[in-house]
Parts: sequence; structure tokens; C-alpha cells
Amino acid sequence: MNDELVQRLIDESDLRDLIHRYAFGLDHEDWDLWRTVFADVVTMDMSDYQPEPPPRPAPADRVVANARVLFAGLERSQHFIGSHRYAIDGNRATITAHMRAEHWLHTGQGSDRYTMFGTYTDDAIRTVDGWKLERVRLRLLREEGNRSLMREAVRRGRS
Repeated sequence: MNDELVQRLIDESDLRDLIHRYAFGLDHEDWDLWRTVFADVVTMDMSDYQPEPPPRPAPADRVVANARVLFAGLERSQHFIGSHRYAIDGNRATITAHMRAEHWLHTGQGSDRYTMFGTYTDDAIRTVDGWKLERVRLRLLREEGNRSLMREAVRRGRS
């Protein structure tokens, strides 16, 4: 095997671990782990799900704090990320992967489940601490269940 191929395999393995830590950190509310996924500044483009406010760069610590509020209000979640594709160009990479995210919360109003299906397109940069996400972009393909439970989860997470 040549060095270039070996490096490609190492990079793909590290990038796959990066997005798996993204999912695992959320579902286990391991905010220290989830923070390791991001560069110091990250753009979270969830505009297919929530168009306002428009996506803009934010400190990663603020992104983590916002997620903590939402997930504190949920009973459970489970994120599946697969069918990975990688475009690696030196110290930059784009990861494209399908996703399915399940969210559960008993509200007494409609379904206790909200599911998102879509594709993540994430931009990563190689740092001295390994690969980090600089931009996360979710494109929804389909939604099922009770979307309003997400608003209720934020309300509960704030209280």
C-alpha cells in the first residue's frame, strides 16, 4: 500500500468517528464529547428544519449550550448517521451522510415521537487535535410525527 492510500483510509476512519461522536454525544447528552466534534466557531445550518434565524457562525460553546437546553427537555433521542461519503482535500474535508433522528417526549398532545430523515453535508478541518466540524448543514427529506414536541422540549429544558 502506498502512503497516500494509507492516509486516505486513516482520514476516512477519523471522519467517520467524528460524525459518530456527533450522534453519540447528542443521544447520551455527553456535552464534553459533543464539544470535541467542533472547531471553536461553527455554522449550524438547520434552515430546512428552522429557517429563522438564518445560519451564521457561532462559538461552539454556544452551540453546545443551545443543544443542552433542547435535549434536557426530551425524554430520549436516537440519531443514525450512515452511507458516508468523503471528499478530502488536504486539511479540509466534506462529509455527506444520510441521517435519521428520532426524538421522544410525552406531551399528551398527539404523537410522542418526532422523526427527521435527511442528509448531512458537513465541512471539516484538520487541526492539531484531529478533524473538527466547521459547518453542519442538514437537508430534510421527510418528517414524521409530532414536530411540536421539539418546542415543548425547549420549554421544558429551559425550566
